[in-house]
Amino acid sequence: MSKDRIRILVILGELVVICVLALVILTPKNSVTSVNADTVEVVRASHEGGILPPGEERTAGVTAEDEETSDVKEGEDEALDTSVLRENSTDKAYPTRDSATGMEIPYRAGGIPGNPGHGGGIMSEETTIEVEVGNADVGKYMSSGIGVTGGSAPENEAALKAAMYDYDAAIDIIKAIPDFDKSEELKATVREYEAARDKLVQWEDNTQISHLFVHSLIVDTARAFRKGSSQPVGYNKYMTTVGEFKAMLESLYEKGYVLVSMHDIAERYVDADGVEKLRKKPIYLPAGKTPFVLSQDDVNYYAYMDNDGFADRLVIGEDGRPTCQYTDTDGTVSYGEYDVLPIVDNFLLKHPDFSYRGAKGILAVTGYEGALGYDTGWHMYDRDNPEEAAKLKEQQEAAKAVADAIKADGWEFASHSYTHTDMKTNSLDKVKYDTDKWEREVEPILGETDLYIYPFGSDICDWRGYKGDKYEYLKKAGFWYFCNVDASRYWIQIKDGYMRMGRINADGERMVKTPNKLDYFFDSAKILDKTRPALE
Repeated sequence: MSKDRIRILVILGELVVICVLALVILTPKNSVTSVNADTVEVVRASHEGGILPPGEERTAGVTAEDEETSDVKEGEDEALDTSVLRENSTDKAYPTRDSATGMEIPYRAGGIPGNPGHGGGIMSEETTIEVEVGNADVGKYMSSGIGVTGGSAPENEAALKAAMYDYDAAIDIIKAIPDFDKSEELKATVREYEAARDKLVQWEDNTQISHLFVHSLIVDTARAFRKGSSQPVGYNKYMTTVGEFKAMLESLYEKGYVLVSMHDIAERYVDADGVEKLRKKPIYLPAGKTPFVLSQDDVNYYAYMDNDGFADRLVIGEDGRPTCQYTDTDGTVSYGEYDVLPIVDNFLLKHPDFSYRGAKGILAVTGYEGALGYDTGWHMYDRDNPEEAAKLKEQQEAAKAVADAIKADGWEFASHSYTHTDMKTNSLDKVKYDTDKWEREVEPILGETDLYIYPFGSDICDWRGYKGDKYEYLKKAGFWYFCNVDASRYWIQIKDGYMRMGRINADGERMVKTPNKLDYFFDSAKILDKTRPALE
């Protein structure tokens, strides 16, 4: 063979290799083949992120100096439309103090998703979720991405409703399918759902429902507990690790617990006299199942947690679902199960019967250092400066987009106060100031809520019930459901004008010092992360 012919063949071979490599590189990541078309869905999670706050029993309030900076003149409040949403982080550092340590901490320099200030940009992460089909074929759940293939879209939607014990809704969906009357198969499905519905039993006592809560989850214990960490002792006491939380969910599921909303326990209604009140709402579950509520406090991603092994913030992925951004020690940014929301969402992909009619959890948010990982506090900016005002607006809009996606995903928001100070010891004037600021700055982002979770779990009244000016002001602000912290298995009051619910902290201190309080839910000794330092 001549040298020229050999040279031509070599060149052709090189071209083939180049083409193959180009195809590999250019093939989109979402072109993943389903592992099992009947039980598996590939969910792509691509999101961007923020930063969040510490434990509940630790304070995260603002100092008197902060109150001066954040206290806005009434004229300025009215001039700046409160429907304006949040914006990009400023390049300036606005100092505040952590009230637990007294240490001055800077606000994070930031940016909207995709901007380098917050470690932005978009990274895709593919997660293969095996959907375990329980009491019905699990179908497409549009808001949270739950689904398997097989069946029409309405049939899949009905199957998911049935898996979450909402059989009446499932039946209505099937009956609305065109030519239902001519389909024996669809009629058989309705009979199946009716039979399953008729086996449900009403939960005996709505005042005997537990409520577990956690704070931000530790992703990297080495970073959180290291000597140079912001608050290694506080993290050890008041935080839960990602691994611990996942193990908790597994245990809760195995023990037959099912997520419910506080609105499932008691509902608002208008009586015959036109007066709005609360009343117990029936909960129907299979025999052996136990309802419980889940919440997470301080979903703000505070600046002092930067570089300490926590998620950065909540973001929206390419699939439209909320998730978390996380920055590793080397600056690598990734997206996925780095905090409560995406972990629960993915758990429900596998176990939709862990949720009662789509209930997920409550995210409690303050405002003194923004929300959801975005720098949305008005006092973080010179709002008389057009550039600064534009940054605020940009951050507000970014945060609101994330909040809207979170609500569409089935989660609920609660006020956790604006300043994270003790509402029990605060004066009435401070309660008013705090409530007004949350309503002015945070509510336009998260939307209206009737849920209030006290900072430090410190309730404004004792066990005998609510009365007084503080309660009246919070009620006037639109709050009906209130949560404190109580070590009892459950503690609930349901009155005409309010519902109060005690919560149990599932954190390091509880698992180490009084693990028996958690025995109803899981074995703390088996769950506790072995990399935790000894508690002081």
